[in-house]
Formats: sequence, C-alpha cells, structure tokens
Amino acid sequence: MQFKTIFVYMSRRHGCEPLLEAACALARRHGAHLIGAAAFSAVPPVPPLAIPYSTTVIEEMLRAAEDAEAELRSAFEEATREQPFVAEWVSVRRLNSDLVAAVLEHARAADLIVASQRDPEWDLGPVLDFPERLALESGRPVFLVPRSGRHSLEIKKVAIAWNGARESARAAYDSLPFCIAAENVTILTVTPDASPLANDTPADALAAALARHDIPTTVTHLQTSNAGVARTLINEATRLESDLIVMGAYGHSRLREFVFGGVTRDMTNESPLPLLLSH
Repeated sequence: MQFKTIFVYMSRRHGCEPLLEAACALARRHGAHLIGAAAFSAVPPVPPLAIPYSTTVIEEMLRAAEDAEAELRSAFEEATREQPFVAEWVSVRRLNSDLVAAVLEHARAADLIVASQRDPEWDLGPVLDFPERLALESGRPVFLVPRSGRHSLEIKKVAIAWNGARESARAAYDSLPFCIAAENVTILTVTPDASPLANDTPADALAAALARHDIPTTVTHLQTSNAGVARTLINEATRLESDLIVMGAYGHSRLREFVFGGVTRDMTNESPLPLLLSH
C-alpha cells in the first residue's frame, strides 16, 4: 500500500527546507508523483475599509506575489531536480481572497497532502498559512511537518492517538501505508484514570484489526496530565521515540471556515513531531 500522488503546499520561502525534505523523502519511498504548489491572489486583498488603490500600488502588490511564487517554485525545482520520481509545479491563482478553495481543487486529487505547521508570528500567516483547512476540508490525509528542527524521514515508529470516534478511525486507516512499513505501532488512549475507553471502539479492537495486516501493535492507556490531553500525547510519543503521530482532526464551522477544536489545535501548534491528520 503506497501513496502514489503526493501534493505539497508551500506557503513561504523562509524555512521551507524541512517541508521539501519531507515531501521528497515520502515521494522517494512510495515512488510517487510529487506535485508542488503555492497560492497567491491575483487581486489585492480587500481591507476592512474602502481604500482606493492606485495602479502603481496594485502593480507592485501583484509583482511581489509573482516574485514570491517564483522563489517557491525555484526552491521546489532545486529540491526535486535529481530525484528518482516525477515532479511538477502547479501555479494556483485566484481572482478573489479564497485561496484555500483554489488549493483544494488540486489537493483533493492527491493520496496525501504535505504541509508545514503554522507559524503564529508570520504576518501573512492568516492569508497563506492554512494547514487546518487542508486537514478539515480536503477529505485527504495531511502530513504536517513541524516548522523547526530536523526529523527522521525513516518512519519506523508510529503513535496513533485513538478515541474510537469517526475522525480517529479515518486517521488510523489513512496511516496504513506508514504503519505497514513501520517496525512498531503504539495505540495511545487518554482518560482521566488511564482506564480503557468506556465507549466507542476500544483500542484493543483497532490493535486486532491492524494485526491482521501483520502490523506489530501495542496499546497504551494514559492518564490525563495537568498539562492536558495534547501534552500527554506529545510527551508519550516523544518518550517512545516515535517518528510520526497519527490523529483525527476535529473542528467546527465558523461561518464559511473550519477551525480546529481544542486538542487538535494544541497538537498542531505544539507537536515537535510530524503529524498525520485526517478528518
């Protein structure tokens, strides 16, 4: 079982090396077709108040967007130049501010989406950084690369965060290509007293199902710490020296936009390890 089409979304040139390293490593391992993309608006953003743009200002803004895309494309082409897989670049432009919709038109046809963890200090982050919407709206698994540090690209140990819900099940089975190739998979549950889940699908049932795929699996029940569920999961995955955390992406609708729920938001913001998210 392999990912044969991988889509990597690039939002900024600064710090994109870990993202490209991860995308290329995944494409090599799976013999995949790698599609790189960046998204920029073909019109200036609409401010809260009506401000008349001069022709010169508009031209400068569009030129800046074109230059930013050219830098990202150059980085992508440099990273993929001598790779053993096929790579292509997609230019995503939109005549309105809904860049996410434009990206999703391409991303939904991929087996796997690769994106960077959000940078909360980046000024353009609210416009160009949207890994949460890729996870919640694409219908595809998203491999989220931490924004700092280098990580093992040989995924030998996988930690699955499990609560028995639909999103959790989707993530667990979307992760099968990683789990089948892994040396060890640990299913992690978190309850107030470290007892097995009382409702939904118990972790032992998932372990038995994965074992039928010849996946070596163990189950660990964790007690919620004072730091919360997300930190409990991160600490245990780190202790296990996991290379990947798998979890369901939970969110709710805010007008036309999905936003992450509490634990998912904390995991995506704080995890020092790569995440595989599915909704």
